[in-house]
Parts: sequence; structure tokens; C-alpha cells
Amino acid sequence: MATRATLYLDDDVLERARRHTGDRGLSRFVSEVLAEKLDALARHQIAESMREGYVATRDDRDALNADWQAIDGERWPE
Repeated sequence: MATRATLYLDDDVLERARRHTGDRGLSRFVSEVLAEKLDALARHQIAESMREGYVATRDDRDALNADWQAIDGERWPE
């Protein structure tokens, strides 16, 4: 479903966009570009949340690794 919206664009931006629209039309072009930008922002937000989670659990991982270091040195039955 599409919703009509009014956008105000700089003249230069509008002129450059119209050069790339071709048969698609300006509305479809703007919709596609906006969707791509929103997807990129969402991916960035997910990556940032993952990075924050990784940093927040660093101490827990270090403690767990220390627990397993004793076992890592042992030889398992062959």
C-alpha cells in the first residue's frame, strides 16, 4: 500500500534524482532509496547492539575461558 506524502527537496537533489529515475518515476525512486537507507540504518543499529553486548559480556567470557584452560591442557583418552 502506498501513501501520498509531500516532500521538500533541494533543487540540486531533485535534478540529480530525476536523471536517475528513468521509467520508474520519482516516487518509486525516492521510495527505493529511502528503503535502502532505512535498511542500512537498521543493520548499523543491530551491529552496534551486538558490539555493546559483546563488550558487556567480556568479563563473563574471560572467566569461562579461565575455567576451561585447565581442561584444555589435559589429554583426552584416545
